[in-house]
Amino acid sequence: MFTQHIPRTGKPVGNRKNTPAIRFGAALGTIALVSSVTLIAPVAASANNTNGASYAYAEFLSGNLLGAELSTVAGLGQAVASNDGSQSRQISRDPLSVNALGASVIDQPGGVQLPMLDVVDAGVIHQYAEANNDGKSVAATGAIQNDGGIGVGDTAAGPAGDLTLDLERLLDNEFASVLTDLTLDLDAVAARADGSLTTASGDYTLADATLSFSSPAISKLTSKVTTALNGVNGQLVSLGGDNGALGNSIDRILDPVLGVVGSSANVTVVIDADVQNAVNSLLQGSYGNGAVSFNLETGAVMVDLETLMGGELNDLPPNTELLTAAVVNQILTGITETVATLADDIVDRVELSLRDARVEVTANLNLLTAQDSGQNTVCRDIQVPIIGDILTGGSSGGGLLGGLLGGVTQGATQGIVGYTTETVCELVATTLPDLRSTVDVSIVGTVDDLIDGAAAKATANISLLGGTVKTGLNVNSLVGSLGTSLDDSLFSNDGIVASVVNRLNSGLVNPAVTGLLGDSSVATVLQGLVSITVNVQEQWTSTGAVQGEMFSETAVRVTAGTGAATVNVARAVVGPNVQTVVDPGCTENCGPGDPDPCVGICLPGDPEFPELPTLALGGQLAYTGAGVATLIALIVALLAAGAYFARQGYLRTHPKS
Repeated sequence: MFTQHIPRTGKPVGNRKNTPAIRFGAALGTIALVSSVTLIAPVAASANNTNGASYAYAEFLSGNLLGAELSTVAGLGQAVASNDGSQSRQISRDPLSVNALGASVIDQPGGVQLPMLDVVDAGVIHQYAEANNDGKSVAATGAIQNDGGIGVGDTAAGPAGDLTLDLERLLDNEFASVLTDLTLDLDAVAARADGSLTTASGDYTLADATLSFSSPAISKLTSKVTTALNGVNGQLVSLGGDNGALGNSIDRILDPVLGVVGSSANVTVVIDADVQNAVNSLLQGSYGNGAVSFNLETGAVMVDLETLMGGELNDLPPNTELLTAAVVNQILTGITETVATLADDIVDRVELSLRDARVEVTANLNLLTAQDSGQNTVCRDIQVPIIGDILTGGSSGGGLLGGLLGGVTQGATQGIVGYTTETVCELVATTLPDLRSTVDVSIVGTVDDLIDGAAAKATANISLLGGTVKTGLNVNSLVGSLGTSLDDSLFSNDGIVASVVNRLNSGLVNPAVTGLLGDSSVATVLQGLVSITVNVQEQWTSTGAVQGEMFSETAVRVTAGTGAATVNVARAVVGPNVQTVVDPGCTENCGPGDPDPCVGICLPGDPEFPELPTLALGGQLAYTGAGVATLIALIVALLAAGAYFARQGYLRTHPKS
């Protein structure tokens, strides 16, 4: 064995001459070997989605209606941008085409501009997508600036408009009797998603959200109250009649006194109360506390969700449900409590009106009583004539007999010769004069005063049998009896006020409670059939035309009916390398392994989350196909050329022996 030592003189061993071609070949081989490391690395990394490719997708309205894609129904279009990692920045802008909005889907009477909160001019609604070659992507839609920023911008002249989602027609007909006109008004909706190599963040804005509906259960207030009060006047008249409780309270005092004449007084009690007028000022129709306003005439309800959420709809936690059971109960319980309070106020007004009512009592009697007739012996002196002979002065002869006979005819006649006095007595019937009895009672006062035993005026003038009978009646006894009867008839558990309470409960309060909170009620619809979710953040794996880890930010998601509709308002998607979702305000410690204060908000993906529409994914992630093949072919060619020139150099310096 031989060992060859190479002197350290810096001189070549043997006859070595490196031509330029050989030197270039060696260098090229070296470059090829190094390149095989530096260029293959991104290809290997692309399998882990870290090579700088990016994707962005923005759509203002999406979702499904009765099984049909909303994009197809409305024909709104989308903004899509993708970058395979070698391209320059890719940007797509697609302004919202309002003319494509179907009237059955949404209604936007004021135009396409949405007013931002506390801002005079809002950005025109756009759909914006941007994909960069460093893995960063931006998707934004709604009231945004031309660069995708959520904020203000120049707008063309014209009125701002509100986006109104008509939800009523998406509900089953079985709820038409309890809820109608269900709509959701959204102002200045915008969403933005930002992606990088492995992280993503989302943000949204929502200036205002108003939920509106109508409920027959709380409509026709005046009619219901009028029905409840209609019976009051009739009840008052009945109480004051001769056979009414108030009239009887007077008779109870007078009848024992008038028993001596066998008659009763004519009693009238009049209560002057206008309970309808007393409550009219309460029946204003519109009520509310700022967050919830409603009209008890039309049944219309408006819920300001911003006020209800404490004055802020922005910066809510991801996936915040606005119509939680607690919120719905707060809305509807507030309405029913208002109705119940209103009913209490009506009852209070009715009671106050009755207590202040003027009461006039009159009791009258004018009676003549005949006395029994009697007999008296009446004696009187009368003159009785005395009959005797009266002599005429002549006589005739003829003896004694002849003289007697002749004297009769010639010398005497019969006549009154005198008078005598006699006393004559007889029984005569005696007629006594009728005896007059009168009653004149007058009492005037308010209900409250009479209950307290006082009266503005109280008089009782009674005369029986021409004043021959003493009554000893005190008018205060009449006032006291009347006051007791008033209190019982008006304010007891079965009095007039209690009857008003019962009618208000059955006609006003109970229907409101049942219609809003009972079975198959407004609560049933709002809790079980309608959902309004804000700041919807989702992370999922797409396995469709584009494969990768996606993140989406949706400003508002509305679902209605039993799966009948899902409407996404302002949805932005970025990817395909998302591993961690972070707060949009993070500037440090945003990586998956970084510590607090900025930790990722990783949300579990929905296995049933729909794939992005194919139209949005065409040509995405091309770097995993032809781009990789071209790169590998280039590397192989470089390696082959380097090997050839290296071998030629070796043969030149090591000739065969």
